Amino acid sequence: MSGYPRRLAMARLPWKHDIKGDPMKDESWIPGHKELGGGILGVVDRVVCWLVAGGLFSMVAILMIQVVARYVFNASTVWSEELAVSLFVWVSMLAIPLGLRRGEHLTLDILSKRLSPRVNKIVAIGIAAITIITFAIIGYYAAKLAPAADRQLLAGIAGGLGIQAKVSWIYLAVPVGAALSIIFTIERLVLMLAGKVTVMNADADTTFIEQLDEELESAPADSPIPGSPSAGLPSPTAHNTDPAANDKDR
Repeated sequence: MSGYPRRLAMARLPWKHDIKGDPMKDESWIPGHKELGGGILGVVDRVVCWLVAGGLFSMVAILMIQVVARYVFNASTVWSEELAVSLFVWVSMLAIPLGLRRGEHLTLDILSKRLSPRVNKIVAIGIAAITIITFAIIGYYAAKLAPAADRQLLAGIAGGLGIQAKVSWIYLAVPVGAALSIIFTIERLVLMLAGKVTVMNADADTTFIEQLDEELESAPADSPIPGSPSAGLPSPTAHNTDPAANDKDR
């Protein structure tokens, strides 16, 4: 089933998830609401989410101010670019651990889908180990650079806003994001070994499409597809091939 009839059939399926509810609560590849929302890590998750959202909103506002100042008032700001770049670094480094916790980073699952659950757990341990080592190295060297960066000022922010902002403030985002990434990677690995999730990372769109295909294939055979004759609706691709009828219509 493909094309327009398939899209119409989606609306008639007995969906398991209520749109007003939590659409991910029954997904096997992502921790449920209890695992994501409970405990200290759940609090940290929500705080980081708000920081990321606030950083994105602030970046948009700052860039809009810069555009208006430059092209409307012909008076560019000296602080907007540095502040936007600083926020971009922080938003990026805080969003990375959020994706790790939810298993939403891009992944190639060509092999993992063909492996047994036992082998997948072994592979997950290896992936988690590589992730932890990588972020530990990145965070370590970023922290080592912080003392030198602490002696440098962000001239635009210092001159335009009067805030003695230092380059080390930007560098600090890297060890903070790396530490959170390590913690959330360990948490997700524990959830996988406990059987609460099946993979370390999964493409949400691909997973949803695969589940949709399964539901379409398992739909009752007597369930009419919109646009088909049994549904009493004209097919969007149907057309009259009788020349006499076409002449009559004209």
